Amino acid sequence: MLLHSPPYLFTSKVFRVLIIGFLLITVSMQYYNHHKPKFNCVEIMPTHVNDPQTEDGDRQSVPPCPTISPKLIGWTNLSAETMSSILEEDENVVDLRMKEAGLEAGGKYEPKECRSHQRVAIIVPVRDRKEHLTVFLRYMHPFLQRKQMSYVIIVVEQSEHLPFNRGMLMNIGFKEVQLFEEKYQCLILHDVDMLPEHDGNPYACPEEGRPRQMAFSMNYFKNYTPVGEGFFGAVTAISTADFQRINGFSNSFWGWGGEDENLYHRVIAQKLTVVRPFDGQPLHSVRYMMQSHKRAVPSPGRFDVMKGGRSGFQADGLVNLKYQKLDYQLKPLCTHVLVDLQPSNTSAT
Repeated sequence: MLLHSPPYLFTSKVFRVLIIGFLLITVSMQYYNHHKPKFNCVEIMPTHVNDPQTEDGDRQSVPPCPTISPKLIGWTNLSAETMSSILEEDENVVDLRMKEAGLEAGGKYEPKECRSHQRVAIIVPVRDRKEHLTVFLRYMHPFLQRKQMSYVIIVVEQSEHLPFNRGMLMNIGFKEVQLFEEKYQCLILHDVDMLPEHDGNPYACPEEGRPRQMAFSMNYFKNYTPVGEGFFGAVTAISTADFQRINGFSNSFWGWGGEDENLYHRVIAQKLTVVRPFDGQPLHSVRYMMQSHKRAVPSPGRFDVMKGGRSGFQADGLVNLKYQKLDYQLKPLCTHVLVDLQPSNTSAT
């Protein structure tokens, strides 16, 4: 004869099984949570690799660079003898010294002892200036490195068959800088024959909306007479955002002259404020030495272009830039781009 348990005993057993199962599941989850791998959300979230402040963990441990570098030496005597000795130095010796100083292929540099606050792209337009470019690169790299800057020097060289167009070359430099993996907060638009005499000259990025006229006092003018208020050329600094806002340079100035004055009108039209070194900067620290060369003949058609270009700059500049890259090299001291210019809607005369 089979004996049957009362119904309330069966219900009690089921309840006990459920309680034990719940406790086992709870203990297992606590054990897993305690021993599972821990992931730091900061490490797995993508960082902005273009920002000098958030590149990688190793650089984050490096202290920020001081506002004023302790490596500055002040004024350099840029005599003819000094520039001649720079020019005559053996190329292999120079390249090795630059590499040992931390300069990377393509003319890129970042200080190892500190984190720079910003990255600066220096654009140099050239044609038929081999000696000037050699002196410029060999002089400027130590100059900039003493300032503990993160920078790149990009040289844009124009091919031979059309008149020189400085504005287009600057625009091309901007376009090429945008292709770099790193993000550059500003541009320094730098003539190859201009050398700063004092390393206290600020080569940092200007504030957005306040481009800076850097070549304020030059030996080209008698007794380093300061340039006029409307002068905006030779060496200027502008944020990348502002350069895009003004549509860059005009592409319509073929031959010498006019493109810098047109750039000034573009800046003013966009209600940007040109800052000049005498606003709080000692005059001696913003002097430039111009490397000697035969002065170019001014383009006779520049005034006609200037008259027609003051109001219609939205259609002439970065937006209609056309060029062909003939060569691209990451050289020891610079990124070198050789280009063939292609006129848009203005005849090259």
